[in-house]
Amino acid sequence: MQVFHPAQTTNGLPPENVFLVADSANVTVAEGYLVQTYHPYLFPERPVNIYLSVYSKGPGLDMLLGALLARAVQLRQQTPNLKARVFAQVGMQDAAMLSFYRESGFIADDALDVVRVYAPNAKPSAPMGYEMGLVPLQKQLEQTAFLMRMNTYRLDALQLPMLQRYMSMPHFIALYVSRGPEIVGEAAFTGAGDTARLFGLYVMPNYRRLGIAKTLIAAGMNLLSERGVTNFEADVIRRNVPQCRLAQSCRATFIRTACLYPGINFD
Repeated sequence: MQVFHPAQTTNGLPPENVFLVADSANVTVAEGYLVQTYHPYLFPERPVNIYLSVYSKGPGLDMLLGALLARAVQLRQQTPNLKARVFAQVGMQDAAMLSFYRESGFIADDALDVVRVYAPNAKPSAPMGYEMGLVPLQKQLEQTAFLMRMNTYRLDALQLPMLQRYMSMPHFIALYVSRGPEIVGEAAFTGAGDTARLFGLYVMPNYRRLGIAKTLIAAGMNLLSERGVTNFEADVIRRNVPQCRLAQSCRATFIRTACLYPGINFD
């Protein structure tokens, strides 16, 4: 078997970050890729995160992972002053892949948990000197700009088709808080029936610890409660300390673990 790069860009990824494994008959039997992101807001102590994805029906997986990890080390060396982490996503039912990563040196010390949240102790209105309103999302340009702002603070980038799907649901709502011309924070909910999910939330670094996140959550919950929503859910990354603290302030209760993020820390 041999490992090689594709001849051209694949799904927007540079060829050097995409790896294929072919067998002796030159049939591709495994493929994988890396996506490097810089998240000083999500993980200030380890801001460089390299997402690793592999796919194989069996053969070539070890060879593929070895090539991807070697490339991850190269990417990590581009920013030697910053701590980094390479990680993968594993479904809760995929014991085989979790075992594969663990045997390859990955530690299963991070996950995405789904929690039930309750209204925080905050006024559902903008603080003095700030304004609050619904994010304008009628035009595609507005939707794209909203995604760019949100994705700066997300581990997994939200794509336009998914946003439009969320917008088509009965309980979609997106709120902003601004100070003068500057948007300082946004929150977005979606859902149907009696349940809504907080799928996006951020506050600009210079405006944190002022209660703006709680205000956005409280305002969104207030509006959706008027539509009959009684259950509110949110995703929390275990490794993200501010997210965990915010969830605690909303008296979060654990529902389930959505997926695991096994990884290797590069120091």
